[in-house]
Formats: sequence, structure tokens, C-alpha cells
Amino acid sequence: MRTVVRALLTVVLAAGAAVGIGVAPSAAALPAYVCGTMSGGSNTVHSHITGVSVGRHARFDRFVVTFSTQRLPHWRITPKTSATFTRDPSGTPVSLLGGAGLKVVLHSATGVGTYRGPADFRTGFPQLREARRIGDFEGYVSWGLGLDHSSCKRVFTLMSPTRLVVDVPH
Repeated sequence: MRTVVRALLTVVLAAGAAVGIGVAPSAAALPAYVCGTMSGGSNTVHSHITGVSVGRHARFDRFVVTFSTQRLPHWRITPKTSATFTRDPSGTPVSLLGGAGLKVVLHSATGVGTYRGPADFRTGFPQLREARRIGDFEGYVSWGLGLDHSSCKRVFTLMSPTRLVVDVPH
């Protein structure tokens, strides 16, 4: 009986992945952690942000941005040696919790009118200490991630809905 249930579950998960219903990739299928600046997405997509979330997992903390389109707008993630960021467009400094950071910039995106969630997540997680929106101006949305210490990151996308996922190991 267990073998039949396991086989059915495997078929359902495989079918879900084939049609893109949002089944998360297995741990073995996730990309490696990368240090340095990373970028991706499309320069031809204009998208609305519909959700932002954070999560704590056994070996990493996660930051996720959800979009209204099927493709991601252009994104760039830059490591910082401190948790001090600059607000867009005012240029005023803002200090987040932690001793290091990541700056997440989304181009051709906005959350105005579509994202009604928190602009500041103070997490208490081991690595991702705080995630704060530091700008949403003229097609650029910026989030500062305050980290406990400098770290590489794993970045990937999920579909249905379209999400940019940033993992930082503990």
C-alpha cells in the first residue's frame, strides 16, 4: 500500500511540476550559493510586485518577491559590507539590523497599488535579520537585506506565481 501511495504522490508531483503549479525544486536541484553581484530577468518586462515574504529554514533564511507577470523583470543583487543603505530617491541613509547586507534592485517594477504588505520585516532569524523596502521610485524597487554576517547567496525563480527567491545560509 505504501508503495502505491508513494508512486501516486510521485506522479502528482511530477505532473504539477510539468504544468508549473508552483512545486518547489528539490534540494538537489537548487543552484549553488554564489558570492558577488548577481543579475538576471528581462529588460522588456514591466511587472507589479504582489507579495514579499521572508522565511526561516533549517540551514538558510529566505527572502521572496512575487510578481504579477510570467517573467521576471530585471533584477540585481549586490553584496554590502555593512547593513547601511541609501533610501531612493531621497538619498538619506538607513541602518538595518545586522553587520552586512544585500541590496536587491528590481527594474521595471513597482509595488504601488499592488503590494500592501509590510515594508519592514524584522525577523530575528539567524542570518536574515531584517528586510526593508528602501525605494519604489520611477520603475525601480529596492530592498535592503540586513544580514548577521557577510554571506554568499542562492538565487532562483519559482513559477505560478512568478517569484524571485534569495536564500542566505546560516
